[in-house]
Amino acid sequence: SPVRSVSKVKLLRLQRQLIWPEHVSTIELRAWVRAELASDPDVELLRWAITGLTTAADGARCLQVEGVCIG
Repeated sequence: SPVRSVSKVKLLRLQRQLIWPEHVSTIELRAWVRAELASDPDVELLRWAITGLTTAADGARCLQVEGVCIG
């Protein structure tokens, strides 16, 4: 990617709640999360982390994901 002037960089905080599909294994989870977060072509994902995991009443696994993007 091109080098950007620090004064022109806009960092965006990202918070998402994602339902972790049963067909996605733990081995595939990283690639799946990155694909879910890369849905906006105008934003470059800089850093991300899974900050929470809960189970919904219906048994669905819910991931809390936070990150930083360059926009």
